[in-house]
Amino acid sequence: MHDFPTDRPVKVAFIRPPRHFWPIINESDNFLLPLGYPCLASYLREKMEGVQVEILDCCVLRIGYASLEKWFEDNHPDVVAIGELTMYGKEGFRAFDLARKVLPDVVNIAGGQLYSALPEWTLDQCPSIDFVIRNEGEETLRDLLETLRSGGDPAGVLGIDFKSGERHVQTGPRPLIQDLDSMPMPAYDIAHLDRYSPFGNLWPRAATVQRSRGCHYECPYCSWWVHEGEHRLEDGELVPHKAYRTKSAQRMIAETELLYEKHGVRYLFWVDGTWNLDSHWLDEYCSELIRRRYELGWWAFVRADLLIRQDREGTLEKMVQAGLRHVLVGIERGNDDGLQSIQKTGYTRDSTKEAFNILRKKYPQVFRQGTILTGLWEDDGDSIRSQLTYAHEINVDFPAFHPLMPFPGTPLFEEAKKLGRIEEWDFSNYDMMYPVMPTEHLTRAEVARHTTWCYSNFVSKKPLRFFSRLLSPHRIRRRLHWWFLFAIVRTLVVDLWKSIKGEKHFEGFAATNQMWKPDYYDK
Repeated sequence: MHDFPTDRPVKVAFIRPPRHFWPIINESDNFLLPLGYPCLASYLREKMEGVQVEILDCCVLRIGYASLEKWFEDNHPDVVAIGELTMYGKEGFRAFDLARKVLPDVVNIAGGQLYSALPEWTLDQCPSIDFVIRNEGEETLRDLLETLRSGGDPAGVLGIDFKSGERHVQTGPRPLIQDLDSMPMPAYDIAHLDRYSPFGNLWPRAATVQRSRGCHYECPYCSWWVHEGEHRLEDGELVPHKAYRTKSAQRMIAETELLYEKHGVRYLFWVDGTWNLDSHWLDEYCSELIRRRYELGWWAFVRADLLIRQDREGTLEKMVQAGLRHVLVGIERGNDDGLQSIQKTGYTRDSTKEAFNILRKKYPQVFRQGTILTGLWEDDGDSIRSQLTYAHEINVDFPAFHPLMPFPGTPLFEEAKKLGRIEEWDFSNYDMMYPVMPTEHLTRAEVARHTTWCYSNFVSKKPLRFFSRLLSPHRIRRRLHWWFLFAIVRTLVVDLWKSIKGEKHFEGFAATNQMWKPDYYDK
């Protein structure tokens, strides 16, 4: 039984623990606002009496684990809530253990993508965790805290996992919140927005925003639609199904106004799985921002097939006029057989090429980034290296070549586990750079070598094209190209210096795919 205080509010701390970061991205750009925390915090403040919430982002406040321990000692939260992605699961465990060490009676609640996908594993791996909240957390967290405060049985709370002695208890699935406009504004006032991207190069003065939850698509390798989708109990197992909900354009304009007018945000980082899904919504939203003359920049995940349609409709022109400056397109593969293999529906190699040509010719101010998957089961060295040829063919500004990752909870994870293809079970290595599966023809080391070859030859195969972009008349595109050039050179120099000092072997371009530990990490 967890005894909450009766003479003061229940103190809930949402914490992002210290973590490593990618050197290819500015440290300030690595750590964007974890939007789930201000959403959860605002819901508790509005829907629950007698609660005090705080958001502690160790990454932007530069708080290491020793300082986090001192913070627990000084602040004594009653509840510690941490949600993590797959690769940062161990960081969450470390923070939970630290909270339990300092505060034996604290209630530790886990959430987020990894812990939601593997709740039993999570509870077994980290006994310091009391409860796992699966997937969408606002209503579940409120109900759980109210139940604990009243001395009720948590088995009656939908959407959680916990242990009773040695027995695992999993409650039924919780229905999704359908009306996102009914949700309170995210608690930006306690989110330390001024600390995000203070020296950002990719996304300066940025805040994460989200207009929708879920997706219309079910790509088997994507954890996005799984985590934000509907989960139904079928034959005793929780099975994910796609579900899509969106805020109205007017509600999103109100959020944008709050960020722009009150918090001075000038760059929006959209964390929707498919931001450009609804042309009518985009037209209404963009038209209003154009009318207000907001000087904004945007980064967004977009689908190539929808960009083509929105160009024909005239919506894309408004999107760019209102602020779209950086797109990340899921290219995935440069051949139709590969797209069919990963069940990327609605795409062809030609449609992706058409979308990039539209951006290049009509909207040169937009930075064109794309993800390309390597390490498909049928891949050999030639098929991986051919993806670089396609990246040059579509004239992408920066291609992100990622080995195929079987993220927990996805259909790909279940299939790969069943077929015995997963060779790496340390989830901290699921960083989209480190292959965790071989292919029919290649070992994991060979997948890594060919993937690195694609990265290292992107500039050398078309040097004039890349260096001409350093002189682009469009500020954001010019700055991004200069940053990537600097980041790559810096990483190579650091790797060389460490090899000279005997700290490691020189790895060359492969070093750009390895995470760096911040200097404050353990302090």
